[in-house]
Amino acid sequence: MEDKRRNYLKYGLHVAILAGVVWAAIKYVNGQEVVAALARFDYGLAPLMLALALSTLFLKATRFSFLLQPFASTLPWATAIKAYVAGQGATVLPAGVAARAGLLKQIGVPISEGSVPVLANSVTDQLFFVTLGLLAALWYPQARLPGVVILVVLGVAALLFLFKPSRQWLADAAHWLAKRLHVGRQWSSFLDSLPRVLTKKIVVVAFLTTALAFAFFIIVLRLALQGVGLSVSYPVVLLAFILPTMLGRLVPIPAGLGVTEASMVGFLTVTAGADTGAAVAGVAIFRIIGIFVPILFGAIIYFLFWRGEDENRGKRSEVQAARASNADI
Repeated sequence: MEDKRRNYLKYGLHVAILAGVVWAAIKYVNGQEVVAALARFDYGLAPLMLALALSTLFLKATRFSFLLQPFASTLPWATAIKAYVAGQGATVLPAGVAARAGLLKQIGVPISEGSVPVLANSVTDQLFFVTLGLLAALWYPQARLPGVVILVVLGVAALLFLFKPSRQWLADAAHWLAKRLHVGRQWSSFLDSLPRVLTKKIVVVAFLTTALAFAFFIIVLRLALQGVGLSVSYPVVLLAFILPTMLGRLVPIPAGLGVTEASMVGFLTVTAGADTGAAVAGVAIFRIIGIFVPILFGAIIYFLFWRGEDENRGKRSEVQAARASNADI
């Protein structure tokens, strides 16, 4: 039975990561605008852009390693980073970040514990993005409507957690749903494990690596626009990334398909006076180098270098022993 589950996990990860790469290729690489962008791009900027895009991935992997430390303190950093990078291909799919919990499961970290750093990693990105979005909304009048929408949503959520009856109702609802899905024990273990990542050191490292990763990402977009002949200031580039991405997440379309990119082009055209063709080309190059290349790189790491349950097999028993010791404390 255990061997069957391992096979399901192994093949499920294969399918998820391959599907993610195919979806990313369709979403970010296909289209006539990509061909036109490649024809007019200044390839002298490509090495720096590639280095920044992969550095962004490495920074987030480093953050993930810190978040994972309380649950697998003896796990080598290289293995934790490899696990994060190897799961990158699945992240474009709905709930695809869960693939990383599956990778951790292969090296001895239970899903109930591995899901904590996976979720914390994703939430850190979202909180940082929302913060930047709200700042952008205050800065740019046209962005105040989505900013108000986000503030209302956050305000309602805060009120629900502020009052004990509603907080208890949400907790009871979550426990009921977990039991219905036959994961009640895992859900309780997840809640017990959550405080272990909320230490001062981990929070500070998570904030700093997230800020640097976002900065690198914005520079990639700025260089992509420069590569097609557009000179746009960094404040405008920041807004051109934050606001359309926010809009894409508000519309009920999977991954904001088409909405984010079209809004980015529209923003650059209206705000920066950019030529529409050049803006389309710059955004296409940004999608390829900033988004698709890390996904493809992660898939290469997974299929060629990730050894699954054989990954650091010698350390696996140490990880499990450390986990058992932490549970006894």
